Amino acid sequence: MISEATFHPPTGSVQFAIYPDGFDGARIIARIDEEALHTRFDAPEGDMALVQAYAANADSIDALATTRYRENPNAAICLRSSDFQHQ
Repeated sequence: MISEATFHPPTGSVQFAIYPDGFDGARIIARIDEEALHTRFDAPEGDMALVQAYAANADSIDALATTRYRENPNAAICLRSSDFQHQ
């Protein structure tokens, strides 16, 4: 599948979509911040490099975002470095 991820300059994060109930269900927008992509996924500098780091690690990032969504469907999902420390 083609990634919907884009760099979101106002928040310094990569914005991406998850589909917790499959592609026929809701489309949820989530973010992962730049620091997490650099420290956890070794992303080099640059907006496109951050999007590529997300794409290369989308399975684990999407899984954590989906878990966060299920914990509280009303909260915004923005993953940070500290969210990945127990993985």
